[in-house]
Amino acid sequence: MTIPTKARATMRIIATLLLTLLSVTAAVSQTTATTTALPLRLRVASYNIHHGEGLDRKTDFARLAATLDGLNADVIAVQEVDSMTSRTAQTYALGTMARLMAYHDIYGPAIDFQGGKYGVGILSRHRPLRVTQHELPGSRERRTLLVAEYADFVFACTHLSLDEEERMRSLPIIISTAESYDKPFIVAGDWNARPQSAFIKALTEMFQVCTDTATPTFPADKPTACLDYIAVYKRQGEARRSGKADSQWAPYRPYVGEAAVVCSSTVVQETAASDHRPVAAELILPTPTDRLMTTPPYLQLATPTSVDVMFQTNSVCHCWIEYGTDTLSLRRKRTLLDGQEVCFDTDNTIRLDSLAPATRYYYRVCATELLMKRSYENHFGGDTLRTQFYSFTTPSDRGGDFTCVIFNDLHENKAAYDRLRQLISGIDYDFVVFNGDCLPEPSSRSHALSMIHSLTDPIGGACKPSIFLRGNHEIRNFYSAGMHHLIGYYGGKTYCALTWGDTRIVMLDCGEDKPDSTSVYAGLNDFDQLRRDQLSFITSELKSKAFRRAHHHVLISHIPVFGNTDSYRPCTSLWGPVLSKAPFDIAIGAHTHKAAFHPDGADGCPYPVMIGGGPSPSKATAIVLRSHNGKLTMQVLSDNKEASRTYECR
Repeated sequence: MTIPTKARATMRIIATLLLTLLSVTAAVSQTTATTTALPLRLRVASYNIHHGEGLDRKTDFARLAATLDGLNADVIAVQEVDSMTSRTAQTYALGTMARLMAYHDIYGPAIDFQGGKYGVGILSRHRPLRVTQHELPGSRERRTLLVAEYADFVFACTHLSLDEEERMRSLPIIISTAESYDKPFIVAGDWNARPQSAFIKALTEMFQVCTDTATPTFPADKPTACLDYIAVYKRQGEARRSGKADSQWAPYRPYVGEAAVVCSSTVVQETAASDHRPVAAELILPTPTDRLMTTPPYLQLATPTSVDVMFQTNSVCHCWIEYGTDTLSLRRKRTLLDGQEVCFDTDNTIRLDSLAPATRYYYRVCATELLMKRSYENHFGGDTLRTQFYSFTTPSDRGGDFTCVIFNDLHENKAAYDRLRQLISGIDYDFVVFNGDCLPEPSSRSHALSMIHSLTDPIGGACKPSIFLRGNHEIRNFYSAGMHHLIGYYGGKTYCALTWGDTRIVMLDCGEDKPDSTSVYAGLNDFDQLRRDQLSFITSELKSKAFRRAHHHVLISHIPVFGNTDSYRPCTSLWGPVLSKAPFDIAIGAHTHKAAFHPDGADGCPYPVMIGGGPSPSKATAIVLRSHNGKLTMQVLSDNKEASRTYECR
């Protein structure tokens, strides 16, 4: 069914009023909202509306509003717009159309006319942050450049002079205005210039024209001339190859610096509403380089010869790591999967391997935005982002000293974490273990990342490797299984054994603290099988050369295998008989929220058991393990004096 234009306009007015009445607060909160996904995709349009009069000599703003609304644009440049003139019956034309479309209106008068104003305007889905106007040359008719700044881009509208010399004098003003912003700058309008003109040729040196200049836009009924344009400022200059053409990297240097990727460009077949036809373009705009990565990397899965650098970019990027034993002689590493570079996601992992043990390395993350990737077409953004240099030291493969800090049960308690970091200030640790319930109940990727960075960033996670051991609260909530994508697990398992210095550290995942049959788990868990799998792992590990050769042995689990106060203790019954006979120097647990030390063991275990406290600042603990000169010591730091202690393992 086709709805008449005036009926559609009435329906839009009613809908707008209802939305205004019902959602005043929501409307206010959305006024500065922008698309959060990067790179920014925008649909942009421009229309000279001939003061509202169509080729049929009818002045019909509802018809124009319907045409503009049909463009489905995020922002629209409008020219030849009257405000309160006699020929439009004292109508504020831009506001009338904006109300019918539920858009924001920004008016830029150029001249006084018929008791009102005449000029240009901008219609946009979101309210701009600020608006400015700049006078342009115009001897017969004053001209103006109307500029609206939004959170992620700047949009300008102008209707240029009929005189070529005045258009040429307008260009430096437009360029200067574009240069004054550090965001993508788009300008659109009726420029009264044909594609072959000196003005358009000069403009294209600094701007990328994004409309189809081969399709005429004027007059609307039988167009013969292209006068209407949309263009983006070339902030990076002309597209160019990135980086140096050295022998190692020459084949992989993409062209960068495109002002925009034009996904589509259209001259709309509207022949009656005005004397011009509307133009529209769907654009992908490059992200400013300093916004490509706004959180530091964090190190995972450290071994004597390798480490994983994990990091998030705000847009999909072509990424690599530059690294070396100094900052001058650098190698490069990227992630390849079966011959393809992994560049389809904003979560990135690059493994640096073939490293020398016990060696200090420097590295930085490099990223070039991938604006579009198609079968035979790739487009890249601006300059390459290069982070500051970070450094790390690989573990020794021949014993040696180390210091490790263990946190547990933080439960997003910032005050507790801040206090524990104060207590460990001055300790030069080699790595950090988060022993469960430090990333509790992740509801989404963004929530998970927020928690990860809230932990790794303050402890220098870009330089000090961290290990996340699952607790029962990490297993809960919607994104819990997604944590594997954001955290490094040795061997791809949530349990592992690793050697650091002269010590073999066995870390176990105890699963949930209630049976799998518990109704709230909805039959989605099978931790009984996970525990059986780990029993096989434990048996094999205790027989391994790495375990037998180690001078010290440490057992870590979130839910204590020994000393657990829960009534449900499947790990104690399943693993206890094997682990109690193993030569561990100490077992470290958590979970109970009450610090406890069993120097003579617990539950049939003959070696000491330390259970960390938490999660309040007064009860939280930081456990420091040190291996020095062949001796292993444990230090517990806490505002809970009963928990604080130092113990030398025998």
